[in-house]
Amino acid sequence: MSTPGSDPITLDELENWLVARVGEYVPDLEEAVDPYQDLGEYGLDSVAVVAFTADVEDWLGIRVQPTAVWDHPTIAQLAKFLSAEREERARTA
Repeated sequence: MSTPGSDPITLDELENWLVARVGEYVPDLEEAVDPYQDLGEYGLDSVAVVAFTADVEDWLGIRVQPTAVWDHPTIAQLAKFLSAEREERARTA
């Protein structure tokens, strides 16, 4: 898995990556993950959410609480949150 580190990443790139990762946690889907559907509807349990947020942390290089998935329940919302978090942390680093 490549990591963007401090390189710029667009919101679309982040959203696409999140869609792909969620798809890996829910392999029996008959259609692509919808970035506007609540993630809870995909049946992600707490163990999957913790693993998913660890993947996000590794890829983006920022700390992400698992509760972010519930606070920003769609991929579109989560991507916006993560993008803002990454920008904020880059400014304060």
